Amino acid sequence: MNVTNTTSQVPPNGIGALSFTPLLAPNAIFVTIFTFLLLIHIALAIRFWRFYGYAIGMLGGLLLELLGYVAKVQLSHSRANKNGYIMYIIGLTLGPTFLSSSLYLGISTLQQHHPAARFKHISPRIFSTLFILGDFVCLCFIGCGGSLAAIYADSPVGVDLMIAGLGTQVLATAIFCILLLVVCRRTYRHLQQDKKIGYIICELCRAVVSAVCLFIRSCWRVAELNGGFNGPLSSAEGVFIALDSIPMIAMSVLLTAMHPEFWFNSRLLGGKAMSSSID
Repeated sequence: MNVTNTTSQVPPNGIGALSFTPLLAPNAIFVTIFTFLLLIHIALAIRFWRFYGYAIGMLGGLLLELLGYVAKVQLSHSRANKNGYIMYIIGLTLGPTFLSSSLYLGISTLQQHHPAARFKHISPRIFSTLFILGDFVCLCFIGCGGSLAAIYADSPVGVDLMIAGLGTQVLATAIFCILLLVVCRRTYRHLQQDKKIGYIICELCRAVVSAVCLFIRSCWRVAELNGGFNGPLSSAEGVFIALDSIPMIAMSVLLTAMHPEFWFNSRLLGGKAMSSSID
């Protein structure tokens, strides 16, 4: 990674060119991984179309992540590419928000299948809808912030709005992690004598790890943007890979493994496969 002063003219709160040259090799690997995962979910969406809500979240998130890393590959050749920079910012900032929606819908499906995992007075549909609405609020803050940062480079308002959106995501993810632990406890207590308890607990562990990965990534992006788009952490690509790229790849792989069709397949759970769609 080469850091130069070629972007010293760019205001710290504005969207301009990168102040460093992204590493080509790791970003090319990430492009390959997200392309592979995207193709898998395209096939799953076609084959198991009734889970369209889960598919939309995964396809949207993986596509945005893929575009973000394609942009970083382009920037590794020319970091002055403003269009590539904007695509990188949008893709890697918004992608996890779509992935988290699929995570919420997956837990909602568990609650539909196992009443013991539900919360009193909160139906599975409302449970997932509340968190997805939180994601929508995050998208609004981040989208508006990015637009303002592109137009008013000298004003900190755009970055502040993006930080507010990411901060909201941190709060929502923290609440979700706490509630997910409650769901795990209730499910375990209710299914202690069930022969399939090991498989179900394994799936819940994947959900917990996915939520923790999302939390780590959101906290990192808040810290990164705290100094603006060209702040001191913006060029720390090694830290970015450790706290953003790897957690998002892990989350994507885990969400692929816990696709509802696999989770609630009748051959695995010994009962009737779930036929209702996730929306």
